Amino acid sequence: MWLIFFLNVMSCFLYIFLGVFAYLFRRNDRQFRRTPLNILFISLSLLFAIGTMANAFFVSSLSAEEARRWFLSFSFIWYVAPPLFLLFCHLLTGSTFRPWYVLVLVPALAITVAQIIHPTAVLKEVTPVALGWHAAYNEASPWHWINVANYTIFGFGAFLVLLIRGLFHQDEMTRKKVLIILFSFIPTFFGTFITGFLLRYAGFETLPPMLPIFLSFLVAGLAWAQYRYDLLSFSSREVSERILQTVYDAVILCNLDGSIIDCNLSRSGHNFQGKPISDLIPQADPPLIWFQKHAQTEDNPFEDLFCFTPGRTAPALMTLRRLYAGQSLLGYMINAHDLSAEKNLTLEVDRRLAVTASLKSIEANFVRAFHASPAGMLIIELGTQIFLDVNRAASAILQIPPSTLVGSKLTELGLGFDEQMLQLFKSTLGANQSTSTQQVLITRKNGSKLNCLVSASPFTFMEKKAALLILLDITEIEQLRAELERSQKLESIGILAGGIAHDFNNIMTAILGNISLVKLGLSETDEMYEAISRAETACFRARDLSRQLLTFAKGGEPSPEPTDVAKLVREALRLSTAGSAISASVSIENDIPFANIDSGQIIQCFNNIILNAVQAMPAGGSISIRIRKEVFSDLMDQDKYFPLIPAPGEYVVVEFKDSGPGIPENLLDKIFDPYVSTKHGGSGLGLAITYSILKRHGGAIAVQSREGMGAIFSIYLPPAREQTQQESVSKVQFAKGKVLVMDDEYSVRMVVDRMLRRLGYEPTVTSNGEAAIEQFQKALNEQRAFSAVILDLTVVSGLGGIETARRIRAIDSTVPIFVSSGYADAPVMSEYRAYGFTGVIPKPFGIEELSQKLAAVAKVEEKSSQY
Repeated sequence: MWLIFFLNVMSCFLYIFLGVFAYLFRRNDRQFRRTPLNILFISLSLLFAIGTMANAFFVSSLSAEEARRWFLSFSFIWYVAPPLFLLFCHLLTGSTFRPWYVLVLVPALAITVAQIIHPTAVLKEVTPVALGWHAAYNEASPWHWINVANYTIFGFGAFLVLLIRGLFHQDEMTRKKVLIILFSFIPTFFGTFITGFLLRYAGFETLPPMLPIFLSFLVAGLAWAQYRYDLLSFSSREVSERILQTVYDAVILCNLDGSIIDCNLSRSGHNFQGKPISDLIPQADPPLIWFQKHAQTEDNPFEDLFCFTPGRTAPALMTLRRLYAGQSLLGYMINAHDLSAEKNLTLEVDRRLAVTASLKSIEANFVRAFHASPAGMLIIELGTQIFLDVNRAASAILQIPPSTLVGSKLTELGLGFDEQMLQLFKSTLGANQSTSTQQVLITRKNGSKLNCLVSASPFTFMEKKAALLILLDITEIEQLRAELERSQKLESIGILAGGIAHDFNNIMTAILGNISLVKLGLSETDEMYEAISRAETACFRARDLSRQLLTFAKGGEPSPEPTDVAKLVREALRLSTAGSAISASVSIENDIPFANIDSGQIIQCFNNIILNAVQAMPAGGSISIRIRKEVFSDLMDQDKYFPLIPAPGEYVVVEFKDSGPGIPENLLDKIFDPYVSTKHGGSGLGLAITYSILKRHGGAIAVQSREGMGAIFSIYLPPAREQTQQESVSKVQFAKGKVLVMDDEYSVRMVVDRMLRRLGYEPTVTSNGEAAIEQFQKALNEQRAFSAVILDLTVVSGLGGIETARRIRAIDSTVPIFVSSGYADAPVMSEYRAYGFTGVIPKPFGIEELSQKLAAVAKVEEKSSQY
């Protein structure tokens, strides 16, 4: 209560001082004190003083009746204050007073009269509150709402006048006055309106009348405008006095003949009256010619020499004006502004402006580069180790928001560093030296690790000794480097494996072809049939081994097609866990799409991973396989090690989880390298082959493991657009037709010739492309065209398969042409159609595969039913 009383009393004295100051400020000019603006200003000050003092006694009253009397006695002041202030703002912004302006007081006078007749017209009752007394308004009375409208309309109107008319006034001084009043009026009006009406209308009835308190902001603004910019207008005499007191330039009045009448130059003991103007302006001799020259461009400044003091003649900027009495020319007025100081300072000012602009440009460029840099940048105070500023890249690298980093100490962020490296940075920066770039392993707060290149340089930032730290995240670069090294190892092995596998496949083609011919001629009851079947099975296993080796070769490209992954997983489980004490389970999520894969290569991946798990658990254990879909975005928040990172997109994911001994952490990033094995006697090729196959499929692989807690291998396979899979027919199909075969290996030519004859075809075999083209053209001329052509891809001497196929296509564009090779590195084996081939017959192959390839697409005549 007493605090509110004290504030009201202080506000009252402020209003009284302002009114008295305005009245006595120009006490020698009564005309000034009678201007409408001045009268309004003094009236407002007097009203505010009376109303504020009465409000002080209201809030400190001892009884409700006393408080009620004080409210009724001073409330009319606050009714008339808003319209008077609107009128004051209107006059301040340049309007002329009109007598009818006083009509704005009509609502306030009507409310006052209504309150005199009916004391409860506005005030319902007074109630005690924590800080004095509170006026509870009669919301059922229309006079209360007229009062609200009176405050709102005139108060908001004053705000608009100041905002629209004042801020866009032509006079700069007026704009400055209005700006001060506007800033002080905003808290007054809105504070009063919110506490006096909105809060009370919302049910907050605990505050006493706060208008006098908020009015202090407005009065303070008026006082500052009065002191700083002479808020009230001046009389013409005062304006003249002010101009005379502030003239800096030399002003000369002279006659038509050039004699000086008067001037404002004050030189001790020297009177210029009657002296020729050439004493001050050397170039004005004779004066008549000089006047005639410059009077033609009256009011346009020109430069000439002027004698400002004895012995100092300096360049001056002058204006010449004629002085008239009616139509008669009486003389001239010359105004001279000394330019010596400006000219002497021009170069220095230009130099300093250039330096300032350069410094600002450097600072602005630094700020832009700092925040736009893709490298992480942090500014840290050396003494306290508090971060003063960071950029977005550093925040992203550390995964800490900028608002948390700035103002925090390095030791409070939960980041892990190599202590030895940290001490190196501290000692170097403490000696005011830059550190060399160091590779630092940083552990984030969530436990994830990242490799960073870090450098630091000392400098002064915001007058503090600081250091600029630059962080470059090279985690992915290190992963790519490891992947490159692994790829280079695989490539070296692949070159050797590709050459060996090619020769091996040619040999296996001859063996497998002859075995399949023998098997085809035996009955299933024959005692040799089982032995031949075992030999054939051994050949197939050798073929699988050869294809694994070929996967290492540069072009071991897969031949992908839509494949049911679940079927492959079950087949791999059946083959790899046979005879072991391992229990296995498979769970498949709903709506798993087919994968676009080479089933022969991918089942090798599954076999390798399952066999690793089986061999790691010789005493038994469990393997659980889960098939699911996943949309991969990035490596953020991934707790897996990705030796092969998948591109963003959707994948079919196969997870193999075992209960084995796990993988030591120091070997986790090496298990995919060739010849690295965690098992005694292991070859170390299984996961390396898996890595190579998945890379060529556009897939990926990840591993999670802790020693003693098993391992989880996740294989990412690209989904197929089509969801159909062709079922292979595992039967020999006989037919008729002429088939042309070109192969430079004699044993291959012979066994293929025998297999074709056994199937019912009429083969023609050649050793090179030239002979094949000759035979093809000859058969076409003799009207016995070939039904299909089988071409070896590479020939030591002569045309190879690609060029031979191109020339045969030029002769007959419709004949089916198959490419056959022991190499998997050639792009033609996976993109055969782009080279003009109808299909591929990879080596080694048996009679079943040969018959099915020919029967599927060749233009042959069916001979008999399937065998």
